Amino acid sequence: HFELKIPFTSMELVSFDYTFGTIVAFFVSLAVSCWYAYTKHWIANNVLGFVFCIQGIALISPGRYHIGCILLGLLFFYDIFWVFGTDVMVTVATSFEGPIKLLFPKNALPGEEWKFS
Repeated sequence: HFELKIPFTSMELVSFDYTFGTIVAFFVSLAVSCWYAYTKHWIANNVLGFVFCIQGIALISPGRYHIGCILLGLLFFYDIFWVFGTDVMVTVATSFEGPIKLLFPKNALPGEEWKFS
């Protein structure tokens, strides 16, 4: 258990519980984040991209089936608009460097420059 109190008061500023698993997960996530920040390797990029997707799904967590269907239907039309209605998706996919897109190498031969799909 960790808590940080405001000096000379009894008010808690920060308080949280942690377990061994939480500490291990913190250091694993720190290692992957540093690996990506230092090398920009495609595997680290994909790991962070998958983690962002999982966290986004866990954050939304629709409580009922029909709410999830409505949400997916609206996201389908939203995606159609941004892919076919504008050039934003092409611009982001070709010029933005960040762990928001999944990268898969087209060539796996050593000594060649990586090309991604």
